[in-house]
Amino acid sequence: MNIISPLAFVSPEAKIGEGVTIHPFAYIDKNVEIGNNCTIMPYASVLNGTRMGNGNLVFQNAVLGAIPQDFNYHGGDTILEIGNDNEFRENVVVSRSSYSEGKTYIGNDNSLMEGVHICHDAHVANHCVLGLKTIISGNCIIDSHVILSSMVSMFQNTHAGSWSMVRGGCRFKKDVPPYVVTTTNPTSYYGVNVKLLEGHHFPEKIIQHIAHAYELIYHAKVSVLDAVSRVEEEVPMSDEIRNIIDFVKNSQKGIIK
Repeated sequence: MNIISPLAFVSPEAKIGEGVTIHPFAYIDKNVEIGNNCTIMPYASVLNGTRMGNGNLVFQNAVLGAIPQDFNYHGGDTILEIGNDNEFRENVVVSRSSYSEGKTYIGNDNSLMEGVHICHDAHVANHCVLGLKTIISGNCIIDSHVILSSMVSMFQNTHAGSWSMVRGGCRFKKDVPPYVVTTTNPTSYYGVNVKLLEGHHFPEKIIQHIAHAYELIYHAKVSVLDAVSRVEEEVPMSDEIRNIIDFVKNSQKGIIK
């Protein structure tokens, strides 16, 4: 059974699942889909074009499906797609896509802390934590299990690889490869994200191989492409090492130093 306050505005055109709670003064726009067992807190807004899965929690003053802050957007219905079991804390803003053929995408089981802003056409995968007042610019990609600490700024078209962590206050214009920790400004490589990998039961040997790969990439005093060739030759292959190699080879912005 749904619990919808008579003080909330819910468009008759919105599609609401089962077990949904919508608190007073929430705003649910037309052309919105909300899945089962979601909770929309007071003064939260779920706007035109939002497609939300199950079990999501949207806190006060969050705005989902905001009009893109992009001069290339010229009106029309565009999409924000949200998966399951995400938490959007107070004052989070997520914009929908700029073009009808694209979408802004939030996967499953992500935690977006107070004041996070995600711009148009960004893609966030699964099990990510985005810290207080972090800003994700347009067309960015965040792979699964990424941690962006408080007040991180991710510039347009950049990519954060899986299991990476960007420390608080960092601003990055190049790609952050998988399994690493970054520090300082300009954002740079600090080391392998050992604590997170150990906490998720990565084998010790795999962590050592990841560390060896990044020793070659960052400290071998050769070009990145030559370093990747050495990784392919010297480091035992695994899914994790292949992930690193593919990420570096396919990076459009280049990886952080």
